[in-house]
Amino acid sequence: MSKKRFFSLVIGVILAGMLLASSKGQPPAALTGVVTSDAEGRMEGVLVTARLEGGNISVTVVSDAQGRYSFPANRLQAGRYILAIRAVGYELPGQTAVEIETNKTRHADIKLAKAKELASQLTGGEWMTSVPGNEKQKRALFHCDTCHSLDVIAKSTYDAEGWLSTLPRMQFYWFGNSMITQPIPPPRPTKQAPVDPELAKYLSSINLSGGRTTWTYELKTFPRPRGADTKVIITEYKLPRSGSMPHDVAIDREGNVWYDDFQSPNIGRLDPRTGKVKEWTLPVLKPGHPEWSQSMDLDKEGNLWIPRFYQGCSATMFDIKTEEFHTLSAPAEYNGDHASCGQGMVAPNGTVWLSEQRSGMMFELDPKTGTVRTFAAYPPGAPKFTGPLSPLFYFGVDEKFGGDEARYHFTYGGAVDSNGDPIYCDIGGSTIAVLDHTTGQVTLYSTPTPNSAPRRGRIDTGGHFWFGEWMASQLGMFDPKTKNIKEWRPPTPWSGLYSAAGDRNGDAWAGGMSTDYVYRLNSKTGEWREYLLPTLGGQIRDIRIDDSGTPERVWVPLDHAGIIAKIEPLE
Repeated sequence: MSKKRFFSLVIGVILAGMLLASSKGQPPAALTGVVTSDAEGRMEGVLVTARLEGGNISVTVVSDAQGRYSFPANRLQAGRYILAIRAVGYELPGQTAVEIETNKTRHADIKLAKAKELASQLTGGEWMTSVPGNEKQKRALFHCDTCHSLDVIAKSTYDAEGWLSTLPRMQFYWFGNSMITQPIPPPRPTKQAPVDPELAKYLSSINLSGGRTTWTYELKTFPRPRGADTKVIITEYKLPRSGSMPHDVAIDREGNVWYDDFQSPNIGRLDPRTGKVKEWTLPVLKPGHPEWSQSMDLDKEGNLWIPRFYQGCSATMFDIKTEEFHTLSAPAEYNGDHASCGQGMVAPNGTVWLSEQRSGMMFELDPKTGTVRTFAAYPPGAPKFTGPLSPLFYFGVDEKFGGDEARYHFTYGGAVDSNGDPIYCDIGGSTIAVLDHTTGQVTLYSTPTPNSAPRRGRIDTGGHFWFGEWMASQLGMFDPKTKNIKEWRPPTPWSGLYSAAGDRNGDAWAGGMSTDYVYRLNSKTGEWREYLLPTLGGQIRDIRIDDSGTPERVWVPLDHAGIIAKIEPLE
């Protein structure tokens, strides 16, 4: 046999083997198709979501430059699926359902129509870009997006006088866990903040007051995802309990997702493999006080630690093996009726740190010995938060409309480094604080951008502290070695970055409260990725990275939607 005939035979056998293997294996996709519209033809950047009928798990992919979308075969089991889309300015006429069969590829093209109403599709960031106003006016308006979407304001018909009577009600339900459908009164009686007539006048100028049927300004939208921003799979898990508001998440060694709740005394465990959820109720420490929480962390044994916020300066541990609760508390003199330790973190050595905003104190709780050490969270003489303030002006500005003269320090989220020193955000003073746990000395490092309002952050494997700058809509990084802070601004404005974390590859991740984007930054090149979530207005207050697989999986809770989302980049 000649060499030519031999190699031809070998190639033929290889090709035949490949075809045979392909015929026996899974098809390349469970569901695929092309997204089009009369206005654009084939559409890139359309989010296509498939939800198993009657189930709580939704899977989303994004159409490519040719308008093609494709669900991998291992992401959709056999069954009937309801399809949905997200593409600002467009809608899917009617309800579309498809039947998925095992080992078969279902083809379903999608044709979109122009949306009948654009305003209901806008994110908070798009409203902020659309409405007129100077920096101080928009800074005040931006706070409203914490409790509800800005279309509530834009669609209202209050004139200036009407706003003067409405703003006190907004100030009463001021805390971030209040929603239009689930208002939460303040944890204790509050002093009524004065209402500025200029603010009322401004709000009446951007809504539908005076008999207007449309706005005097153009509604601006952000572009749909393009290129690498479409290379992602997003899985959303709808929590079964009505009114669920997951604030934080934590990932255990088995891949389960734990969460706490911003409106109720519940903690829960989500099994991402099945979508099953189990919940437990936190013990009451102070009857008559709010029982919800907004922070949580896992220790090395996999046990859950939850700061108890208005239940006092205490941390409750949930033993995942025995399913029992154990609580450690700060000394009685720091644990009165007005104590509020909402933020906490587990140190590498196993101690638990709590921050108390009113007194400006930090507490180190040792679960092994039961001892508690007390530290000042700020240098001597630093102005402390005394609150409460109006929702439009809290976190670093005074009660006069748009003012920023009254600066005070207000501890928020952070982490503990490998030396045992807490690094935490000072949202009111716009600094990053470092506490030397051996000497008690605190050093403050100001962010390069004034009034940035750093909110929450985490330490990566290299020791860098990544954090979100909420009011500046930027990502920040504090380097403990150089004592320098660097800042990056994502391409999409008004992101309202809340929390941030670094992954094993050196990328940084953050969630946009006001844009529904999960952001990914290559800090070496400055290149951004923006992964749009399928749920509108979910609000992201936490972000966790699961580095156990390849590629990494990023988890965010959507507290206004009762959803926990998993983001899996494909490149």
